[in-house]
Amino acid sequence: MSEKHKTDKPTETDESRAAAQADATAREVRKRVSPWQWGIILLIAGILAAGFGVDIFRLPELQQALPVTTPISVPVATVPSGAPEASIPSSVPEGALQAVLVKVVDGDTAEVTVGGQALTVRYVGIDTPERGEPGYKAAAAANQTLLGSGTLWLAPDHTDKDRYGRLLRFIYTDAGVFVNEQMIAQGWAQPLEFKPDVTLAVEFRRLATEAAEAKRGFWSGDSPVDGAMPYALVTKATPLRVGPGRDFDTIQSLLPGLTMSVYAVDKSGHWLQIRTPDRAGGWVSVSAVALNVPVGDVAVGE
Repeated sequence: MSEKHKTDKPTETDESRAAAQADATAREVRKRVSPWQWGIILLIAGILAAGFGVDIFRLPELQQALPVTTPISVPVATVPSGAPEASIPSSVPEGALQAVLVKVVDGDTAEVTVGGQALTVRYVGIDTPERGEPGYKAAAAANQTLLGSGTLWLAPDHTDKDRYGRLLRFIYTDAGVFVNEQMIAQGWAQPLEFKPDVTLAVEFRRLATEAAEAKRGFWSGDSPVDGAMPYALVTKATPLRVGPGRDFDTIQSLLPGLTMSVYAVDKSGHWLQIRTPDRAGGWVSVSAVALNVPVGDVAVGE
C-alpha cells in the first residue's frame, strides 16, 4: 500500500477523536438551545422540508442534536426486604408500581406517593361525577372506602400519562381489590374508553350492565350523600342522534344493554343528551332507555 493511501485513511484514533468532538458539540448545542426555541426550529425546518418530501425527524444529524428527555424513574412492584411473598396480591399484574395513598380527589382520581415522589393517578377505564354534579361526594366516598389506607399497586394499560400529567393506571389495594372494576360493579362509575387504553373495555361494559340491572349504587336512583348522577340503560335498539328529535341525523345505533351517562333533557322531556362509554355524544329518546332517576330530576338542556 502506498504512503498516500496510508495517510488518506483515518486511523481508529482519529475516528475516536472525531466522534468524541461531534458528541461534545451536540451536547453543547442541547444546553444552549431552550425547549421553546427547539420547537420553533423544528416547525420552520418541517415546513421547509415538506416541499422536498424529507422526514426531518429521521435525519441522524438532527437526532443527535435534539434535547434528551428523561422519564420519571419509579420503582416497580417488589416485595419489601424481609416481607413474605403474599405481600403482593396475586391479582396485581407484574410490573405494577407500589404506592402509598395520600388522599382521594374524587371517584376516579387519587394523590399518591411512589418511592417518595408525589403523583396524581387517574383511573383507567372509568368515569365518575365531576365536582358540582350529583353524586360527586358519593363517588369520592366509595373510592375512599375501596382504597382503604394501606399500600396500593398501580398497573398501566398502554398510556403512561394523560395530557394533564396524571398517571393512568389500574388500581389494586394491598388486599387485592381491583378498584376500577369495583367502582363500576358497585354502580358508582361508568365505563370510559380512551384508545389505546381499552384492554378491559368489554369487561367494564359487562359489569356496568349488571350493576344497572341489579340497581346498585347510583343505579338505585340515590346515594347516602348527595344524590345520584343520572345514568341510562338502553332497553331497545335506538339511534343516537345529533339533536333532540327524529329530524336530526343518526350518529350510530345503540344496542340494548349499553349504559350511558345522562347530562340533560330537552324542554319537551322526550329526549336525553347522553355520552356512551366510547365517548360518543348525542341525543336518545326517553322511550328507549331505563333511567335511574325521574326525568324531572335531569337538568334541562338546549
